[in-house]
Amino acid sequence: MISNFNRNLLLILSVVLAGVIAANVTAEDGNAEKYVFRYKFHPDDVLQWEVTTRVTQLVSRGTSRENSETISVSTKIWKVIEVDENGTAVLEYSIGDVDMRSRISQGSNVEERKYNSKTDEKPSLEFLDVAELIGQPIAHFTINSQGEIIKRSQKAKVAATMQFGETAEENRITIPMLEHAISVGDTWDYPREIIIPQPNGTVKKVSVRECYTLEKVQNGIATFGLKTYVTTLLNDDKETDWALRTKIRNGTIQFNMTEGRAISQQYDVKITVVNLPTLGRGGANYQSRFVEKSM
Repeated sequence: MISNFNRNLLLILSVVLAGVIAANVTAEDGNAEKYVFRYKFHPDDVLQWEVTTRVTQLVSRGTSRENSETISVSTKIWKVIEVDENGTAVLEYSIGDVDMRSRISQGSNVEERKYNSKTDEKPSLEFLDVAELIGQPIAHFTINSQGEIIKRSQKAKVAATMQFGETAEENRITIPMLEHAISVGDTWDYPREIIIPQPNGTVKKVSVRECYTLEKVQNGIATFGLKTYVTTLLNDDKETDWALRTKIRNGTIQFNMTEGRAISQQYDVKITVVNLPTLGRGGANYQSRFVEKSM
């Protein structure tokens, strides 16, 4: 099993790639107003979000208890390189800055680590890969107006850090949009595949279904709800179930429909697991919160 610190650091490195949606609104005839949502970018736009991630975990092995907490606040930047006549855009992704802190305690032993890219000239070894990415173009994405990723390229170090590069669930940066108009209360879903590393070095592919709901439109702000359902039978595979549930997203997304851009996202995870073989039949409590706000 990945150590607490490395697991939390991996999560923080990955969630800053979370997606953004822009929306075009269209009223149609009928009893309910309908909306067509499309990604919308303009050449030379520079889009920024403050991304805050907090992960806490309690792991028990017999009489031993280990608490860990990792907090990250970063600035995610998308620069629009070009947009064609169909709305397909090429985006350059970078991280403007990051403030990361970790605290691990086991009995009377407490270890704290931190890195602030604005104030620390020389990061410690565990933050070196992060420090080398700050302020640098680390990925390019070509995305069509419905959110399909047509092409992706990223630095080799990013792919290595994310473990599985383009196939990693954490690398998802967009939410799929329907072609037709929808009303408040309408739902739609999309199948996805999450890759879970196994203790023996192999991977397991788990199928899930993401269900989106247009919950409300008020004062020019659209609110979407997201719930994820697992469709692969895991039987009694507690290790895969544990890793899977730390990756699943359930939460809300809000959009400023006048500007056609996301203004916030929030996803929360709270899980408990017992009798994990890799913990000597111990257990763990895990909580995380991801919050993204436009700047």
